[in-house]
Amino acid sequence: MGEIPTNSKSIFVLITFLFITIGFTWLYIDFSSTIKDEPVEETIELKYSKKGLYLYPRYEILVSNSDRPSTVSKEQFESIEAGDTISGYMKTEDTFVTEKDIQFEKLLGIPILIALYLVVFIFGAGLLKNTTFIKNKLSYKNIVQKIFMTSLLTLLGLYLLTGLILIALITTNIFHKINPWNQTEVTATVLGGDYNETRSQRGASYTTYELFLHFQDQEGNDYITKKAVTSTTYNKYDLGESIPLIYRNNNADDTFIATKSANEIWPAFLNLYTFFIGFYLVSVFAMIRGWRKKKKRQQEKDTALHNTI
Repeated sequence: MGEIPTNSKSIFVLITFLFITIGFTWLYIDFSSTIKDEPVEETIELKYSKKGLYLYPRYEILVSNSDRPSTVSKEQFESIEAGDTISGYMKTEDTFVTEKDIQFEKLLGIPILIALYLVVFIFGAGLLKNTTFIKNKLSYKNIVQKIFMTSLLTLLGLYLLTGLILIALITTNIFHKINPWNQTEVTATVLGGDYNETRSQRGASYTTYELFLHFQDQEGNDYITKKAVTSTTYNKYDLGESIPLIYRNNNADDTFIATKSANEIWPAFLNLYTFFIGFYLVSVFAMIRGWRKKKKRQQEKDTALHNTI
């Protein structure tokens, strides 16, 4: 990484990240300390598994007095039925959250906080080591350099680890998708559909599609799943129609649409997930290529110095 110049632009970036970090830290602390202020018990109206295009199944419930679904563990999901009551907390006036929801939001916030603090340390140390005072003090310069490199390598490690975990989850899902020895195909019934359009300030939009499906396994057990699908599949089936569905023999909640044409498949490769994965792989390749070039230049410099001596 090149030197961070000591100028107004770099100082502005540092101050911006500092305020963002302080603000996010305050939000995280406030969330952790107040989220359980309103404990309640609500009646479960519906339970279902939720299966995306790439990741493992999750388990959600809809309760009275809440406009949004809440997540539960697999163990909870298997032990509750519609009509039962479940303990949780009111996040807002019309949003019920469970312990699982709280744990997930906290877990999501920790790496974000770590990344923000690392960025502040990197910019702060990068600016400090270019000041005249630090340059003239070798001991201080070494300390600042160590802070800078440790923060940079930690941030890089966090980035690589996050990407590898996501790739591992997607790869596992693909393996289950193409593994016919652990699959059973059934006919599911479309109970309804849902789509969510996210539009950016520049007018671009991204839409996700999901179908509520009911099916029975070979033992006659009933299942309801909210399955992410491509736009082609979503528009192909109407309410009450039958749709071919595959489930894993050792986990009936892990479902896949039995697609019959390429038109139902290729849109799955044109979305935010694949964009992020593509960007991640390209960025890792660029980092490896840059590291190899830097190492080669260093070797050439060492060789030239050795020949001169």
